[in-house]
Amino acid sequence: MPDESNVYASGSCQCGGITYDLTEPPLATYVCYCTECQKLSAGVASTTMTLRREALVVKTGHLKQWERMADSGNRNVANFCPDCGNRIYHEVPEMPDMIRLKTGTLDDQSLVRPMVHFWTIRKPDWLPLPDFGLVYAKQDTPENVMAALQKLQSEGSA
Repeated sequence: MPDESNVYASGSCQCGGITYDLTEPPLATYVCYCTECQKLSAGVASTTMTLRREALVVKTGHLKQWERMADSGNRNVANFCPDCGNRIYHEVPEMPDMIRLKTGTLDDQSLVRPMVHFWTIRKPDWLPLPDFGLVYAKQDTPENVMAALQKLQSEGSA
């Protein structure tokens, strides 16, 4: 378990049965408006932080898993609280060093600043997009997105 000086953020599921710490900031934060993310969030989108797997330290509880195929063709494994059903993070087995944390589980929402918007063709017309970051009608490869994000950050506009 990390000591308090190494904790970037903390969070939990809705019932509090799962608690966790993050030991470093995300590599990227994004909003996805695809129909699967709309169902997941029971809303218009799902907001996610991409992190190195080792940055997540589960402090209490045991997660359950459910798997589905994503539109990309990748397997998507959801890790969630077995009591309240709240998803904590997703993982893609083909990318074992990375996880995608569901930001609604964070204790401090001020840490969430999406840099990328995916599947905007599925976004409701009444929802405006912010004037910063990257916008994709569908989705691009992780390599292309990371390269574009690095360029934005070097320009100081992300």
